[in-house]
Amino acid sequence: MIEVIDLSYSLSAKPILKNVSFKLDTGENLVILGRSGSGKTMLIKCLFGIISPDSGSVLIDGLDVHKCEKQARLELHKRFAMVFQNAALLDSFTVFQNVALPLYERGETNSDLIQRKVRACLSKVGLENTIDLYPSELSGGMRKRIGIARALVYDPEYIVFDEPVSGLDPLTSDEILFYISRIIETAEATLITITHQIESIDRIGNQVLFIDEGQVIYYGTVRDLSKTSNEYIQKYIAK
Repeated sequence: MIEVIDLSYSLSAKPILKNVSFKLDTGENLVILGRSGSGKTMLIKCLFGIISPDSGSVLIDGLDVHKCEKQARLELHKRFAMVFQNAALLDSFTVFQNVALPLYERGETNSDLIQRKVRACLSKVGLENTIDLYPSELSGGMRKRIGIARALVYDPEYIVFDEPVSGLDPLTSDEILFYISRIIETAEATLITITHQIESIDRIGNQVLFIDEGQVIYYGTVRDLSKTSNEYIQKYIAK
């Protein structure tokens, strides 16, 4: 369970997050909505412990990310995986090496286990035949799917998707959403998806955190989002 309590953060005296609070229970999947510059990325950095808030708390199963010992924080980090907007693959590495990288970073030396895990995760995104290719030989959508496979390879409890379909054509976007929804269906991880696109959010989450100018203007179910009386959200949905 993730619990964020009255989280505030400023950069150069400019407030970025303002008393953000929410609780994500096990089995729920969260979509963080908001326009560019609304504070979504800074919130994730606070969740990861990359930046420290001015005030407030981030609790992962009751453990405060910003007050625990360094080793405990490192252990918390291992429970999270990130799928970046641009996939963040290493161009000089093959697909196999890119997907296996988190296992190597965690000290895994069993080559048979690494082979099995990499192949299994590539199979989950329909790209088992790309194992010896390089990122330059893949389409944008395929690179995103490799990023998903890499996130799954060490069995994280939480996966954060940063704008997973940004810049993709409708057919490729639908492909990516399909593989994300499969993670939800198989309950392989709890998902947190950052996006400014409201279409199809019901496929990737059941809870919505809507942030505008660093403040939470809605937190609740996807189903009830359209029922909110907030004028800005209604305009956002309409467009």
